[in-house]
Amino acid sequence: MAETAAEEPRARRRGPRSDWVPLGAAAAAVALLVTAWPLLNALLPGSDSVSSGSPVPVGSAGAYEASLTFPQEGWVLDTGASQAGRTYRFSRGPVELTLNKVTPVTDPPPDALELWEGMRRLIRAGEASARLGEPEAIATRDGHEGLTGILESRTQRGAAVVYPSPDGRMAVEMTLAGRDATTADLAAVADVVRSVSFTREGG
Repeated sequence: MAETAAEEPRARRRGPRSDWVPLGAAAAAVALLVTAWPLLNALLPGSDSVSSGSPVPVGSAGAYEASLTFPQEGWVLDTGASQAGRTYRFSRGPVELTLNKVTPVTDPPPDALELWEGMRRLIRAGEASARLGEPEAIATRDGHEGLTGILESRTQRGAAVVYPSPDGRMAVEMTLAGRDATTADLAAVADVVRSVSFTREGG
């Protein structure tokens, strides 16, 4: 009987310590959530602000590297819909600017009109109702020549542009549109399509 009485207090003392187990597990879960959430948030698709006036490299091929400079503040890069060196999707309010770097494989490389026709086919493949108008000459602020025309579909209206690099081994294709973008919205940022620049690598 004495041994039983001596053991009972020890058994009762173990009880309070076991109550801390669920509380400790909950605290560990909260700590894990607090530390893992920023990492998870960084891994999920999002957007990055783009500084105006600073060239954004968009790809290179042949002897040239292409970049784009945003004249206005407020542009953001959709990181989830972009792939460095190939495809970029920028937005500013309801306006969307999609840029593709194209690397022709034919020799000799296609001229601007052939690139335009290829762009026409790709746009129609992506959206059956999309149409490109007849191209007109356009030039970047640096004097690089290209073609531009109206982009229309059931859901939006905007512009398309293509610029071949000086050696023809790369081209930059862009569409400037937006489902909810008005004519005024597009006009406010229209000069962004003339901000493409081709720089000779190593020069």
